[in-house]
Amino acid sequence: MAESPHVFPVTLASWGWTLQGNVRSENQDSFLNWPERMLWVVADGVGGGAQGGAAGRLVTRMLLDAPHAASLEEHTDNVGAILRQANKKLRGRNGQPPASTVVALLMHGGEAACLWAGDSRCYLLRDGVLYQCTREHTLRQEKIDNGELTAPEARRMVRGNIITNAVGARDTLRLDEVRFSLRGGDKFLLCSDGLSNLMPPEALAARLGRDTARQAAEDIADALVGMEQPDNITLVAVFVSSLR
Repeated sequence: MAESPHVFPVTLASWGWTLQGNVRSENQDSFLNWPERMLWVVADGVGGGAQGGAAGRLVTRMLLDAPHAASLEEHTDNVGAILRQANKKLRGRNGQPPASTVVALLMHGGEAACLWAGDSRCYLLRDGVLYQCTREHTLRQEKIDNGELTAPEARRMVRGNIITNAVGARDTLRLDEVRFSLRGGDKFLLCSDGLSNLMPPEALAARLGRDTARQAAEDIADALVGMEQPDNITLVAVFVSSLR
């Protein structure tokens, strides 16, 4: 675990951890907590094999090459380009290419952006209300978006969690993106589906209400004690205290 404050022009602190579940033989999750570059990432290997974990680690390792940017637009362009390079590298491997989900939070000045592929999530707690910034790339969500199933019907799908988009899944990577202005007091949570499948939004919101990113992250870890954890769990909490 590592906590890092950043002072200018946004005052914030972030904290991340990853936990191997009770069932998996390997932790395939990776995360990047890099406030100095205003970049936070969670990646979750797809497929259940060792190759998925390698894909997630490749994604976070390559993002360490993200350069300083002069604007949010440049920042998102740089991160998007690196993720597309990672996609190309994974697709170039022999056999079935490994893949990984990715969710990235980027900031510059008083603005933020979220980029993602797959079902890892980004939440924002603002003024006591929890918002899900991302929309899953899963078979379940695809059926809902196409109007084939209602949300309650889709929740009953046996294989609804099949990933429909990820880094390494197709020759051309599709990244979804949202942008928004920051406010003092904003609290972000990036997480793999191992957490979002275990803890409902209201439980996460309650724990994000703590004073610091570290307290929130440790509160979530404490809440998981004694729970069956069929998947690996990874999170990064980012708390914005003020803007200049």
